[in-house]
Amino acid sequence: MVDKPILSTADISGYTLPTVNRKRLRQGLDKYCHDGIDAYKFAKINFTLFERAWSLRGFQNILMDFILEKRFLYKLLDKITQRNLEIIEIAVPYDIDGMYFGDDFGQQTGMLMSPDMWREYFKPHYKEMFQRVKDAGKDVCLHSCGKIDEIIPDLIETGLDIYQTVQPEIYDLKMLKKEYGKDLTFYGGISTQRDLPHKAPNEIYDLIKNTMKIFGDSGGYICAPTHRVTNDVPIENIMAMIDAFKSQE
Repeated sequence: MVDKPILSTADISGYTLPTVNRKRLRQGLDKYCHDGIDAYKFAKINFTLFERAWSLRGFQNILMDFILEKRFLYKLLDKITQRNLEIIEIAVPYDIDGMYFGDDFGQQTGMLMSPDMWREYFKPHYKEMFQRVKDAGKDVCLHSCGKIDEIIPDLIETGLDIYQTVQPEIYDLKMLKKEYGKDLTFYGGISTQRDLPHKAPNEIYDLIKNTMKIFGDSGGYICAPTHRVTNDVPIENIMAMIDAFKSQE
């Protein structure tokens, strides 16, 4: 539990973000890109922008800053973005296929802020980061838990290629594919919340096959659990999931 946020007041003048450890980052990328595994590979930035901001400022504080401390918030998000751009510039020359950005904007019933606030504070920064990746000829993937369909057109406009994670307990999967399948690859779709822990193995197998059928039409689907597989998922269900994956080989 965080006892006190680093930025307890809306003032960034006395705070410097940690320096990017360029040597360590390059060592990790060298090892990852030359591990002999023939696979689609991402370089990854977790807590990309909103999550990094609230982790520094405190969740309640950052939500109030949307209204009360706009100038401070602009400065904070710009500093975080500039650090991310430094990481992107180091990563994209490597033999990776894309950059994966992690930032939760949603909850089960909707976004954590209004779509207009997201467009004001976050869209310009994401557009800049995504463009650096696209300029290098790499794909762009964004992870966001929750229901964020109100900004999916904006994300497509900024250059998003792959949307992860797609929670079937939240979305109408057929609608997502119909509306956005021509622009996006969907990554996820197998619920770690509703389905994997609770259904029988044969139900898991059939569910995954059906999800593949929905999203896999004309391509554009990376079939995977919506998040990390937790300890409450029976081994039999994990094996059923693997069998369903292999059935498409």
